[in-house]
Amino acid sequence: MRRPDERARAFRDVAILFAAAWIAGVRVSALADQQPYPIFTADHFVIAMKTVGQAFTATNAAVTRNQTDDAKAYLAISRDRLATTITFWRDRRRDDAVTMLRTALARMDELDAALSAERVDTDATSNLAKQIGEACEACHQTYREQDPATKKFRFRNVTEHL
Repeated sequence: MRRPDERARAFRDVAILFAAAWIAGVRVSALADQQPYPIFTADHFVIAMKTVGQAFTATNAAVTRNQTDDAKAYLAISRDRLATTITFWRDRRRDDAVTMLRTALARMDELDAALSAERVDTDATSNLAKQIGEACEACHQTYREQDPATKKFRFRNVTEHL
């Protein structure tokens, strides 16, 4: 059994450890507040959009062939990667791009629901896939241009290049 002075010392040590942990937590929190998180650079954006493009191309092909399971799998990849780009547009205060992004994501959700129906309506899924493509193209028309010499894409109306 501990003596009273040992208990007091143990209590003090625990109190000091608790205070140190609390102060460390406050410092980490303060550092986190200094930098926006997550940082989503133009390079991240390009990688995400290339993945979206490939996956959505595969989604369209699967929808055309009425391969529902494949379409759903590729659509999930497309939607997941596209959704991450919202940080890029928010950091650059491009509310119109955020609106276009949300429109594309909403259509993707509708396509997922249509593909999940007991009886898949191929006309409806094809139409929704077309609407997603149109939503993507609307953003591309505003924010993407191709260099005629190099054929590389770059941002339009944004200070960074693709």
